[in-house]
Amino acid sequence: MIDRHGHTWMTIERWLNERRDDGVQSLINGSPHDDQKRGEIRVIDDLLAYASDEPEPVVKTSPDY
Repeated sequence: MIDRHGHTWMTIERWLNERRDDGVQSLINGSPHDDQKRGEIRVIDDLLAYASDEPEPVVKTSPDY
């Protein structure tokens, strides 16, 4: 699981958002590689969403006696 509040993730998140913004700006300006840019943005969105997912709850079961 990713520590969303850790320094490492915050640095990665900032870098991903900068890359995403650059990709969006490139699409707006018209790029010969629009499909590639869209794919890159999609992957970045997936990575950012992965870190924002709530962790799965831990289910504790009591032993059957």
